[in-house]
Amino acid sequence: MKRQKIQFEYKFLIVYLLIGGAWILFSDRIVQSLIPDINFLTVIQTYKGWFYVLITGLLFYVYLKKDLIKIRKAQKKAKESESLKSAFLQNMSHEIRTPMNGIIGFVELLKNENLSKEQKERYMNIILKCSDQLLGVVNDVLDLSMIETGNIKLEKENIILNDLIDEIYASYSESMKENVQLLVHKSELDYNEIVTDTVKLKQVLDNLLSNAKKFTTNGKIEFGFERQNHKLLFFVKDTGAGIHSEQQDKIFNRFERTEIETTKLIGGAGLGLAICKGILTEMGGEIWVESELGKGSDFYFTIPYVPAVKESIIEEERQSITIQNDCLLIAEDEDSNYLYLTEILDDLEIEIWRAKNGKEAIKMYQKNHNINMILMDIKMPFVDGYEATRQIRQFDSQVPIIAQTAFVLGNEKNQALEAGCTDYIAKPFKKEEIYSMIRKYQLKNNN
Repeated sequence: MKRQKIQFEYKFLIVYLLIGGAWILFSDRIVQSLIPDINFLTVIQTYKGWFYVLITGLLFYVYLKKDLIKIRKAQKKAKESESLKSAFLQNMSHEIRTPMNGIIGFVELLKNENLSKEQKERYMNIILKCSDQLLGVVNDVLDLSMIETGNIKLEKENIILNDLIDEIYASYSESMKENVQLLVHKSELDYNEIVTDTVKLKQVLDNLLSNAKKFTTNGKIEFGFERQNHKLLFFVKDTGAGIHSEQQDKIFNRFERTEIETTKLIGGAGLGLAICKGILTEMGGEIWVESELGKGSDFYFTIPYVPAVKESIIEEERQSITIQNDCLLIAEDEDSNYLYLTEILDDLEIEIWRAKNGKEAIKMYQKNHNINMILMDIKMPFVDGYEATRQIRQFDSQVPIIAQTAFVLGNEKNQALEAGCTDYIAKPFKKEEIYSMIRKYQLKNNN
């Protein structure tokens, strides 16, 4: 059983009472035994009280000084943290309202029936861009919250690292500024595949490359990796604005960001590096920066090097399967979400059934034996997705049930899998993601 520490004020009171009690009980005896002269003893007794005050004052000063220093440091840190939080919230308000303004404004403009086709396409592209920007801010806040509450979970899998690097290079090379060159450096490993969390690794590289792209107007950006014994060392280097030496240790802290003029011009929530540090700590790695103001920044991070055992998965076969002749049950209480799913699945030869709650989903699946896949929303009235899945699993253990939810802060994925769901997809999802999920389990059913 863990011992409870005595609080400071109680310690102080106990020490004071012990010293005072000891002084009252023993001081007269000690003085009388040491000084036989009554006249001199009378003088000593007169000053004994003052002596007690001086001694206790000195002892209390020594005893309190250490704790007072801690308290003052904590107060100073709290004030700094409060100031950083206020600045952070002001910045977050700006980062959320700016894309929201674009979305609302251009949606209003799209109501105009006299718009040309080109104008409509331009407005829709702006809305999509603003939506992605807003989603990025929300995801950053949620990621940081998950890291701080210890809810971040690693999903390790086998990946070909050079393929991931090529994929990231392809996604950034087309969008680089005119005067900026993107260079990639790859290394050959003893084993072509490694075991790691692909999503988290890509998230870290995306954050670092996104920052480099923002702050580099001329020159080049380089990224890549190399093996160092039992670690993989990744780097992202740029010739951009650079970071002041005094700020280099702070930029990985939450609520802190480098205050340079380009930051104010470019914007950003300032959470990316704190998220990178949290992810890499969970992965067993570390991150640091080497930079000179006005000359650019070199970011480095490491992750453990874990070679993978090869698996015989034929990706081409998976991608070649046609999505057709399926009957899909969508359990979704929100009309807008259901409409979105039906629209993106409209091109496919899939029969769609809808249940507005978990209770309806159970009854529909029991009655319709043609249903061979279920998209199960988690938060629904009457019976939620977890309970609906448990009840369906009582009479069918084979049908693929894909959990779909907007909850991302907790351990929803594990909860869904424990309830009996086959897989999990987080809202908002795109057309390609839902297609990939259906292909994945149609392939398994066909096999």
